[in-house]
Amino acid sequence: MDEENVVILTDEDGKDVRFLHIMTFDFEDSFYIALTPEEDQEDIENGEVLLMEILEDEDGNDCYVPIEDEERLDQVWEEFERLYYEDDDESDEDEDEDEDEDES
Repeated sequence: MDEENVVILTDEDGKDVRFLHIMTFDFEDSFYIALTPEEDQEDIENGEVLLMEILEDEDGNDCYVPIEDEERLDQVWEEFERLYYEDDDESDEDEDEDEDEDES
């Protein structure tokens, strides 16, 4: 497993939980991170996506904050899906181009 793609968050009980980084993106002047747990957790299973806003603390360090506003979360989710599937479409196109070149 590539440790660069692992983000460790601390849960309410003070336990470290490992998440896999899916992507970081900006949306309407804020930055967001999409994560999925490395192993099933009580509130979220592997494969489910957790979206959090990236804010800076007073020392300038990044901290990940849950998106509390449901309407905002829906907007961020739509943007995440658009970007996620856009990347997927581009990789499919690249594969198609490679196959075309192989046939010539």
